[in-house]
Amino acid sequence: MYSTKKNLTALAGFLALALIVFLVPTEAEAQYGLQLEDDTLTKMVLIHPVIETGEDQYLNTREHTYRSQLRKGDQLARDFMVAATNEHGILEFYRKNGQYNEDYYGWKKNVMAPVDAKVTRINEADSTNKPGKMNGDVRPGLIFFEKDNGLTVIYAHVRDINIEEGDRVKAGDIVAKVGNNGNSRAPHVHVGAWKDDTPLQIQVDLYAEQRE
Repeated sequence: MYSTKKNLTALAGFLALALIVFLVPTEAEAQYGLQLEDDTLTKMVLIHPVIETGEDQYLNTREHTYRSQLRKGDQLARDFMVAATNEHGILEFYRKNGQYNEDYYGWKKNVMAPVDAKVTRINEADSTNKPGKMNGDVRPGLIFFEKDNGLTVIYAHVRDINIEEGDRVKAGDIVAKVGNNGNSRAPHVHVGAWKDDTPLQIQVDLYAEQRE
């Protein structure tokens, strides 16, 4: 009898605590470090999908946490990789054990221009990383795209760049291949964007190809 009463008391306490958790409002907070007068969460750029994917492949992306001490192309950037589902329906980024760059679905996939813009800077990588290891002391593969309104978009970790400084590109043009160089542990494309001194959130136009 005592045990049953004790269990009922414990259950009542748990239900009361659960009710409090669900009923007490919580405060929504923006990313730490962002100021209202420079609110990057309301400033963004819409870009063309970055990597050309094959059948049953998917463009996967992750946004960087805002860090004001970094360069503008790194403060609020996105990384893009190619993924596929295995026979168990689980999303994965590489075949086998991912020991070699060739194992990754995104390796040497076509990289497409993000916006209609002028190419203002190119940096061809001088080396390639082994998956799992990165090297910040070498030349990374970079492309800088600048629109007439001052908006700049940067690609990093690309290879086999087929455009030159001064060229004008249209969104969706093939400009390079996916690489793995510089501060990179696996084949992917790092994308950063800014205008003036404000880093921009990056949104992908999933209907870009249909519009073309």
